[in-house]
Amino acid sequence: MLESLNPTKATVRENQDALLKYLQEELKEKRYLLVLDDVWNEDPRKWNNLMSYLAKLNSVRGSKIIVTTRSAKVASISEKLLPRHKLANLSTDECWSILKDRAFVDSRVPMDPDLEKIGKEIAENCAGVPLMAKGTKD
Repeated sequence: MLESLNPTKATVRENQDALLKYLQEELKEKRYLLVLDDVWNEDPRKWNNLMSYLAKLNSVRGSKIIVTTRSAKVASISEKLLPRHKLANLSTDECWSILKDRAFVDSRVPMDPDLEKIGKEIAENCAGVPLMAKGTKD
């Protein structure tokens, strides 16, 4: 976090209290959005430690912290300090839209009906999970 705000201070390898002080200085009177994306660490001690430090930041009104995870255990640990919002799965049509956009870059070219049928079957097998629909693109 500190590295994103001030790379010169982030290179200093000091204790956690000193790093917290630097963070407090950098964020003083600033509104921020901190996103901890795709978190998998399930160690409650590490979470409690992180959350206790984040709680000490004296955040400006409107500052937010968001944690995204696919782990129910991580969600249950982090919700002690951050509210949990369970997102619904996508519809088959929404998955198909993602697949189609990834597979057929030029939307002006007419799509073969057989390919569309197969694509919609694949979209159904994604079970509403956006990452499955997105896949990887090299």
